Amino acid sequence: MTVSPVAGGGDALARVQRENETLYAVIKTVSSSLDLSRVLEGIVEIATDATNCHAAFIYFVERDRVELRAASKSYSHLVGSLGWSIDEGLTGWVARTKTPEFIRDNAMSDPRMKYVPELEEEQFQSMVAVPVLAPRDGDVMGVIVLHTEAPREFDDGVLNFLVHTASLVAGAIENAQLHRETERRVATLEGLFALAGAISEADTLEQLLPAVTARVVPLLGVSGCDIYLLEPDGERLRLRAAAPAGSEVPRVIGLRDVGVALAVSRTHGRDERDASLSDTVVSGDGSEAPVLHAPLVVSGELLGLMIVRGGEGHRFRPEHRDLATTVVAQTAVAVKRIQLLERLSERNLTKDFFDDLAAGGETVAVEARARRLRCDLQQARVVLWAAAPAAGREDSDWAATLEASLAAAFRGALIERSDTHVRALLPAAGTDVAERVRQVHAESAPCAIVGLSSICSGAAAFQTGFAEALQAVRGAAVVRPAPGVVTYEELGPYKYLLRLAPQPGQRDHHRDALRPLLEYDSQHRSQLFRTLEEYLRQRGRVASTAAALYVHPNTLRQRLARIETITGLDLEREDSLTVEMAMKLLKLEDAIER
Repeated sequence: MTVSPVAGGGDALARVQRENETLYAVIKTVSSSLDLSRVLEGIVEIATDATNCHAAFIYFVERDRVELRAASKSYSHLVGSLGWSIDEGLTGWVARTKTPEFIRDNAMSDPRMKYVPELEEEQFQSMVAVPVLAPRDGDVMGVIVLHTEAPREFDDGVLNFLVHTASLVAGAIENAQLHRETERRVATLEGLFALAGAISEADTLEQLLPAVTARVVPLLGVSGCDIYLLEPDGERLRLRAAAPAGSEVPRVIGLRDVGVALAVSRTHGRDERDASLSDTVVSGDGSEAPVLHAPLVVSGELLGLMIVRGGEGHRFRPEHRDLATTVVAQTAVAVKRIQLLERLSERNLTKDFFDDLAAGGETVAVEARARRLRCDLQQARVVLWAAAPAAGREDSDWAATLEASLAAAFRGALIERSDTHVRALLPAAGTDVAERVRQVHAESAPCAIVGLSSICSGAAAFQTGFAEALQAVRGAAVVRPAPGVVTYEELGPYKYLLRLAPQPGQRDHHRDALRPLLEYDSQHRSQLFRTLEEYLRQRGRVASTAAALYVHPNTLRQRLARIETITGLDLEREDSLTVEMAMKLLKLEDAIER
């Protein structure tokens, strides 16, 4: 575009007409496009023609620097690659002071000048620089600079033209910035919408996490994104997804490696909306790359960590933090949802697996489920069955606490929990299972009743193992005065009696005769039933029975007489083994009833 020069001869009317034509050309150029580069190129061309200068430059002020954004054709190849501190050169001085400045001749002798070899400034004698000020707040946005090879006095007409041009350039810059900001916000909303859709559609962590990392990179305009999830030990994070694919990042990192602030987020006291922190990592070549660490936290529980890598020269602005916080919050909730569903699915699978084992299900189906649960049935294991606490000693958290403690104490244990019981297959190789279970029981669920089977190996053996563990629970009240851990072998003779389930309506003369004895003891707080048990154990010897009970032989004889009166049994004539077995069955039935 060529316009009549502003400088030169002619009368005042012609001069004003040329100035108006030039400004009209500038206005037309500014309003012709939202492409700022095209607008600036057009303004440089107009300014060069209108002022008869040898070179025109437009600089932007960015981050306390002046950066070349447009130049005459001879220097256009330097656009985007040339810049210096705002504290240097006449251009920087004009930007700092917001004041136009002229140098009529010998420009390089001015102490404010900065020699830039790429601009061949040694050949220029005169220059003029005008600040570009923002229309709203007056902040400096840039500087327009003109150079001439011969000494020249820039008159008021040139100054007025540059001031008006600078004002129009400021408007163009502001419009372009608003347009870019609008486009950026639309793109951000579209990115967030796409991310929300991907999160809602994901049913597994393998679907969710790669989808999140792949979308975070363009959404935040960063070089990479990695997601780590917390390991069961609670101290390490393992990489589960990275973008771009194949990124060389650590596969496992410790919580200590990512700072104390991340460890703090594991407590309920941390505000989850403020769960991000930035850091700077020094790469192998000595360059610095900004990194954003954003913990995945739900209800105070740390699930993992998102690491956003900005790349060299990137700067995380407040909006990046806000976006990262939004993405992390959505991702954390989705991770928790999927983990809960996976745990529920695994819990149901474990329950069905245990039910099949206990029922002696088809071996092929049982072994298939065992493989899905990564449970080797050929490995020596002990079946654990824990029952709800006795009446009056309820503890709503006992099952969950016992499950967690067993998982921590027995690596490779398979555990199934409900509101009323806990069942588990505990590895038995090289360890005293009963002793370790007693320690766990005492520390985590002392009010529960726990039964342990004999050691089992092979799918067929576990049907008996589950039966033994359940029998140990049922017989625990007979062999222990308080809730605790009972092994099947510790049941003694009761392990045989527990298999004798009385048929409905079945009558037994000895059990019917002995039942009033239990009722008498309960009403009178006596120990007649205990006395008879010991008497039969001592094979009817009065002296040894009295010694075992710490009573006088005559006292023992009085008790025996009272027993015969209540039961109607003649102890001298009755078969002692029959009476003893009837007592144990009656005691067992009473314990199970209670």
